[in-house]
Amino acid sequence: MKKIIGILLAGLIAVQVTAQNKRVTEGIDIQIKKSALSSIDGFIIKNINGDLKVSGYDGDEILITGSKTIRKKRGELDQKTIDEIYLRQEEHEGKIYVYVQAPGVEVRFKDGKMRHSMNWNRNRWDDYDEVHFEFNIEVKMPESMMVKASTVNGGKLIVENMMNGVDAGNVNGDVVLKEVAGKTHAHTVNGDIEVYFAKSPTDDSRFNTVNGSMEIYSPKDLGAVVTFESLHGDLYTDFEQVTRLKAQLNKEKDGKGYRYRIGKSTPIQIGDGGAKMEFETVNGSAYIRKRN
Repeated sequence: MKKIIGILLAGLIAVQVTAQNKRVTEGIDIQIKKSALSSIDGFIIKNINGDLKVSGYDGDEILITGSKTIRKKRGELDQKTIDEIYLRQEEHEGKIYVYVQAPGVEVRFKDGKMRHSMNWNRNRWDDYDEVHFEFNIEVKMPESMMVKASTVNGGKLIVENMMNGVDAGNVNGDVVLKEVAGKTHAHTVNGDIEVYFAKSPTDDSRFNTVNGSMEIYSPKDLGAVVTFESLHGDLYTDFEQVTRLKAQLNKEKDGKGYRYRIGKSTPIQIGDGGAKMEFETVNGSAYIRKRN
């Protein structure tokens, strides 16, 4: 059962209103104190339109700043419309969620996961009265926490200095991870992925895009088993100790027996092997490089 911690989180710092009240910008200033994090093992933040940057630090609070901009295609913005588009905070099964709430946005929790989607058919704004919103958000949070961060349209996603696992997702934009460690998943649809590991990974990692390249930078002592799938791309590396492995044979339960499926890609081993690194794209290549 979810616990509602806060409703309206978009703290008002300054408001800028253009002519005829067609565009409004408000500042965001949110503080999640140490006492609220005592029983929390993860932080999830979901944007829809705009940039999102998450930075780890050695403090014990989560600090969220940035701006909310709302503009109307025709007519004037009223206060009701401005107020019903905001950041919402909830706690669910040991994790804190911060996400954009707006007319047409649907949020569901199931099996310990959150589904955050925009149902345009149920959006009350018609084409004539169309309203657009954008959040540009910066987060500072304890570097020891697990973070899951995402945005969808028109923004870049950057996560840096997080040491205990990162799940970073975009749809129409790039994903950049800097100085990260722990279990890592970086994914987008139309965009590039760039990851700088603070230390050679010992946990499994996955990298997925449809249209874009993937560049991974690791210290020289990298040991990994790498799989790569692409229709129009290749895998490159400047690590010298590379070994081609046998195709993977996957055993799956099938009724009263088992079936075996040969993996689509032939794995390679870098160094002495170890953590798995999975790459998947349609139009693009992957690069595994040594950090200088």
